[in-house]
Amino acid sequence: MNYELCIMNYELKRILCCIIALIGLLPSTATQYLVLTQQDGTVSRFALTEAPVITFSAGSLVVTCGSQTLTTSMAGLKTSFEEDATDIQQAQSDPTARPVFAFGQASFEGLKADAPITVYTLDGKVIGSTKADADGRASIDLTGMGRGVLIVRTPTQSFKIKH
Repeated sequence: MNYELCIMNYELKRILCCIIALIGLLPSTATQYLVLTQQDGTVSRFALTEAPVITFSAGSLVVTCGSQTLTTSMAGLKTSFEEDATDIQQAQSDPTARPVFAFGQASFEGLKADAPITVYTLDGKVIGSTKADADGRASIDLTGMGRGVLIVRTPTQSFKIKH
């Protein structure tokens, strides 16, 4: 192994150990989150109640939490923990709802009939919405909604996507 790779592996292991130690110290009165801030400013939050799994692959940090996976470089990555100030528990996910985000579309299957799907900007403006059909399917075209980060919300789940 070359020297830089050894240093990087040591640094990744050190950060992982710190994260695991800090998770154990957090009180459990409210919903707590592992917060990762990437070098470009992108912020990802993972609820500790969903038991995020942290691994390393090809020199990158990989966080898997429920159906979400984040793979990011360790360069400039900042970690922190947050607690929900309102202590409102996260809605339980509908295990049958299956989202697909591809080619400028957000599609869902397994929803309840007439379940609303709403698209928000980061500042909370509603920029699109639809409802699931009688078979529990819904699709919404994201192509005309501008570029950037959008929040797509179903009755039981919210998804932050970069469009």
